[in-house]
Amino acid sequence: MKISKYIIPILVVVFLSGGYLLRPAFTKPTTDVAFTKTGGEELTCIVDGLKCKGTANFFTRLFVNTPGIISIVTFATEHKAVIKYDPGVITPEGIQLVIEQAIPLNDGTSRQVFTLLSMD
Repeated sequence: MKISKYIIPILVVVFLSGGYLLRPAFTKPTTDVAFTKTGGEELTCIVDGLKCKGTANFFTRLFVNTPGIISIVTFATEHKAVIKYDPGVITPEGIQLVIEQAIPLNDGTSRQVFTLLSMD
């Protein structure tokens, strides 16, 4: 069976176009949670350990009882979290401490689940 020399370039163009057209479906927020009032400063974090909807939900729950956090939007496909906070209550360093805290496990040990790679 002979394959046309054009089939590979055509398939490459089709797959690249499909990826481009489907990109919006994969870059929608994984979680979008508002805790308190609007306003405040915005901090964009790249977080190692933020991989899927489950880890994004777990990440968001870390901030439920943290004063000064206004809202969190996560993008698991990009390992990104956008956190709005009140700078009069919490600092970016305080947010980093919450992200990188050791999480107690069921077996009595604890482990750091998330690592902050960058903040903007």
